[in-house]
Amino acid sequence: MKILLVIVLLFTAHFSFAKIWIVDSNAGSTAKDFTNLQAAHDGATAGDTLYLIGSPVNYITTKVTVTKRLVIIGPGYFLSQNADTQANVASAYLNNTAVGICEELEFATGSEGSVLMGIEIIGRLIINANNILIKRNHISQEGACNLTMVTINGSNVLFTQNFVDGNLNQSIPLIEVTAGKSGILIGNNYLFHSCFGCGPALALSSPATSSLEVSSNIFVGGFNIANAIVQNNFFNTDNPFTASASLVRNNIHTNGYLPAGNGNINSSSLGLRFVDTGSTDGRWKLKATSPGLGAGFGGVDVGIFGGPEPYVLSGIPPIPTIYFLTAPAIGEKNTGLPIQIKVKSNN
Repeated sequence: MKILLVIVLLFTAHFSFAKIWIVDSNAGSTAKDFTNLQAAHDGATAGDTLYLIGSPVNYITTKVTVTKRLVIIGPGYFLSQNADTQANVASAYLNNTAVGICEELEFATGSEGSVLMGIEIIGRLIINANNILIKRNHISQEGACNLTMVTINGSNVLFTQNFVDGNLNQSIPLIEVTAGKSGILIGNNYLFHSCFGCGPALALSSPATSSLEVSSNIFVGGFNIANAIVQNNFFNTDNPFTASASLVRNNIHTNGYLPAGNGNINSSSLGLRFVDTGSTDGRWKLKATSPGLGAGFGGVDVGIFGGPEPYVLSGIPPIPTIYFLTAPAIGEKNTGLPIQIKVKSNN
């Protein structure tokens, strides 16, 4: 997609020419520029990168509205569950503690071209700008916050390789695309929405006046969209599937809701699909006997680990990471300070 190329070029430009600010909320840390996201946003210049260090301390206390073109990067999530992630397995998390306000982060006018990656959000994400990349984040429900968790109110938005889980107590969408938007990609995400006794639990909703591509996701929850390409997805749900005026091909559904033909598979047993062991996100890898192997459009695997942008365990950002570090407290004059570091590149 053209929009993917544009945002990748913007992302590269950020790293090549802009300033990188270290944001660290860990107590006693000295090698840092800021301790919270709001101060970092206010102190940064458009085009800068904010790198949030893993910490048990929340990075926000109230909603943060991004009004500049920024790259915001954290270390990832589920870091203790997967091998060779980070030496520090704490995530960088955002959780609005203001009473009665569920929003955590909003991309507003002026933030066009921004990137959010490797962050853990407990609550809501609002996208009110065009040309935004939301990649490799964990978004989970905040207690007592029964509102749509991700609202896409902009065009040319890429929402990819994220892990989103909510148990909303209302029949409202987990992710909602608003009217009149185009160039939306929902790709390689795990999207869970459970709603017992309150009607269909929609994982994704989009009106006929918008256009989008929905590829290589796992949906647990209902589906009600229009004017879209829907391909290579798993639907693990009893909730209805509606995709009017759309191309629906090479998807797999637990029940019989998919249209016949075009490589769609209905009534596939859930137990035959995934390894269902290991980490919270690694359990969604395909079994060796899964019907999703090679069943996607173009011969790719169905689900989050298939296609050109497969899901990355723990949302590790595409920069080198230190996943092992040992250093003694003191050294000796003759031998120095022996340090062992293991580093790996990521894509």
